[in-house]
Amino acid sequence: MAGLGTVFLRVVLRHPVLATEALRTALATATPGWFRKPPFLPRPEPTYRDWRLATAYGRSDADPSTKEMVEYLQWRRTLRKTH
Repeated sequence: MAGLGTVFLRVVLRHPVLATEALRTALATATPGWFRKPPFLPRPEPTYRDWRLATAYGRSDADPSTKEMVEYLQWRRTLRKTH
């Protein structure tokens, strides 16, 4: 999903402090063997991505806003640090 990748990139460029968490998130949700097939990017497993977007937004083709992605990555970082 190009929209999701664009939002991810925008977040990292505007909030470099979240770059590590963004990379962790990308790797944690990446399709197995992503590094063996072009474009060699850790993209989310399509079924997981669709389910995640559908449960969050009611439709699998939703594009989260930059603000929502920042909040999500901050939440992940906080959760990881407290556990």
